[in-house]
Order: sequence, then C-alpha cells, then structure tokens
Amino acid sequence: MHVQRIMAATPVSTVAKVQNTNKLDSKAQEAKVSNPFDEKNSSRASQIARNYFMGAQMVNFTGFPCSTSNFKVKELEDMPCTCCGRPMMTNKQTDEFALRAGKAVGEDLNQVLEDNMPYFRAEEKAIVHYIQKQTKNMPDATLTTAISRTNADPAQILRDEQIDVLKRTSEKSKELLGEKNIVQGLCERELAKTFGVGVNERRRPKSGVGSRFNRTDFLSQIVDTEKKGVAHKDVHKILDVAVQLPESEKIISKMLSDYGHGGSDVRFAKRLIQKAVVTAEHIHPKSKGGPNATNNYMGECQECNGSRGNMSYDEWMKRYPNMPDNIQVNADAVTEEIIKGKIGGNYDDYPVDLKDAIERETGGKVVLTVKNPEEIDKAREERGLPKPKADLKEKANAAGGYQGSYRGNAELDAATGSKRGKKSEKTQKSEAPAQPTRTGKSKKKGKKHIMRDFSELAQAQQQKQEAQAA
Repeated sequence: MHVQRIMAATPVSTVAKVQNTNKLDSKAQEAKVSNPFDEKNSSRASQIARNYFMGAQMVNFTGFPCSTSNFKVKELEDMPCTCCGRPMMTNKQTDEFALRAGKAVGEDLNQVLEDNMPYFRAEEKAIVHYIQKQTKNMPDATLTTAISRTNADPAQILRDEQIDVLKRTSEKSKELLGEKNIVQGLCERELAKTFGVGVNERRRPKSGVGSRFNRTDFLSQIVDTEKKGVAHKDVHKILDVAVQLPESEKIISKMLSDYGHGGSDVRFAKRLIQKAVVTAEHIHPKSKGGPNATNNYMGECQECNGSRGNMSYDEWMKRYPNMPDNIQVNADAVTEEIIKGKIGGNYDDYPVDLKDAIERETGGKVVLTVKNPEEIDKAREERGLPKPKADLKEKANAAGGYQGSYRGNAELDAATGSKRGKKSEKTQKSEAPAQPTRTGKSKKKGKKHIMRDFSELAQAQQQKQEAQAA
C-alpha cells in the first residue's frame, strides 16, 4: 500500500522519548499545523463533511467490532495523547501512582509528584505545584494536609500556574529561536498586560484575571508566527509547552473543596492523575453513527476526550493546534509497539485504519504517514522479531465484556473504600437462580435475551474485506 508522506514519522516507543526528541524532518517543517483547516477549498470540504454526516457519502469502516474497554492500544504505557501530546497512563499505572502518592509525606511526596509531573493535566498540575511549595515548610505534609493547613486560594493557584507556563513558553522559544524572538515578545506582553508581571504596582490588573485569560487567542498568536518565518518544527515544540496553560478556576476550586479538607489521600492522588488515563476516542462520534470498532478509535487522554464531546475537529484544533502532529507521533509510537508484538497480532492493520479514519473525518486535511501490514512484517524481519499470531477468539469476542488481565488493585480499593469488583447483596440476590414452582417452571419472567455470536460477525467481516482486497 502506498502511503502519502505529508508529515514526518518519528520512531518512538514511549512519550518520554517523544517529548525529548520529537524530531521532525525537513519535509515536516513545511507542513502547516498552524492551520490544519485552511480556507482553501473550504466549500468542497464543507460539502464532503455535510455529505458524510448526512449519509450521502458512502463510509467504509473496516477494523473489527470492539468495545472501548477491549481496545488493546489502551494497554500500552506512556503513549502520547493524540490531542495534547502529553503522556498517558493505563488504569494500572494510575492505581499504582495513587498508592505511592497517597502514602507519601513531605519530601518523599514532593519527589513522587515531581517524578510524575509530565502526566498531570493543566488544572491538576497547578494544584500539584501548590502542594509541592507547601511540602518545603511542612515535612509531614500529605496531599490533603498541604491544602487543609493552608489558605489555598483557587484564583491565585490558577494565576501562578498561568504565569509559570507563560514563562516556560518564553524560555522554550529562547532555547529554539534565540534571545528577543517573536514568541518571547508575545509572552512578555501577555505577562505584563494580563498579569502585571514587570509592570508598575499601580498599573497591575486586579485579582481574578486568570479566569479571563484567553488561552485560545494566545495559542493562535503562536501559530501565526509560522507565517512570519518561524519554522514549523519550532512552532510545534513551543506549542507543546503553551497548550499546558490552565484556564478553569472552577475546576481547581472544586478539587480543593472535594479532596483537600480531610478524607483519603489516596483518593485525592487518584483524582489528580485520573485525567491522564488513556481512553478510546471515537474518531467519528458515536452519536453521529460512529461504530464501536478498532478502526474508529484512537488513544486520547481522559482530559481531551471528555472536553471535546461532539465538537468538530476544526473547532477543537483551535484549542490544540498541535494536534495534527500529535496524531502522527502517536501513530508512530503505537506502530512501534505493534512491531514488537506488545498487543498481539490483531492490530497490524490498525495504523492504516487510523490514517483512513483521520483523513475521512478531516476531509483530507490531516494526512498521516503510516506503515501498512506488509511494512510492519518487514520491520519485524529486519529486527529478527517474531510475527505475533492473530487471536481469532479474542477478535471475535472483542465487542463483548472486558477481556483484559488488569482487574483493579485490591490495596487501592481498600484504601479508598471502593467496592469495585465486589457484588452487592442486592446484586447477589438478583443473580441467584429463580426457585422452581410446583410445575417445575421458573418463576422468573421477562423478555427473552438473544446472545449475538460475534465470531460469525467477525468471520463475515473478514470475508467482506478479503473480497474487497481481491
């Protein structure tokens, strides 16, 4: 299969490598992530989208039926989010972090938080930074006491984090572009105008400005610097920092109220890290007819998945203008794990499915470079890696109940009082077999439930794909 090369493939296996290397070749520098939905041919693109959503365009979904819980890409650790680009955690990783952070105090707590800093999302990271400051003066501080013993002000926590991200964005621009560059100027003006940094005391804005800061507008100004000569690869790296800007005082306030005044430290830790957990994002929204199938999923963190909702990609990418590059980086990272056989032999065609779904959903404006199954096999041969066998049973049952091996952490459940995995007395009674009557017939009545045979579905789908390939 010939795959058009628009964006550079960055071979990475973990997001830690992605964030540190994140190298795009010279061709990628010409790609326009700054405006993934260009106005050129907009009428044609609009018609394509209109036909697609109204059903006038024939949509060919491949892949295989799969529930979101059984999407095996979710089992890969430290994958970059296809939206924000930040590393994601599996459910197992979040549980392990919650136990470590929930038990730690003082300096040890500070170190646990620092070690996991790349995973925290914007508002959560703002709280984490506040807690770290408190541990310096409270050697016995826990997550909750660092809040309850201090006068934590949500507005100030938000403001401090926004200032910190703007300063880090400025530093990244100086690292890439040198002193007195255009992005540095944007950051300094925003710091002075919105937050009064470096401004005479009398001219400083009043409190509450953090919640009025226009994150989307600021990001668009960084995007526009590409038109003024800043290389695409540098814009992308600067955006990777800038998109971490928090904007919701309400989220911070609610977390402090719900978790910061007594209660479980482990539960608070789980909440702080939860939005980094990997989810299966429907590329074509389920509410608009998108199927529960491997070819309609991509790995996205809970923060991005929950925030987007049914928003169109052209609107959503205004909030995350580096998303086209991040989808490519994710595709490269997942492909690397597929080559290694980390998720079995049923996903060799997933990179091609992802490419097709993204191009279809964006009207051809985001084009990925991926390996097809033959190229994946060739990569294995070159490295001396075995080809994993396809598990037809797993594939046939993927649309059903959870098949994964991770069933939760009993220690975490005990620490948080969770009843995960335990059946309530009411459930146990409802599941008990009905007592037969004198005639030997069950008293239990209701609609007859017909089980679907997913093996037949998978077989029919495979035959259809083979016929199309022929």
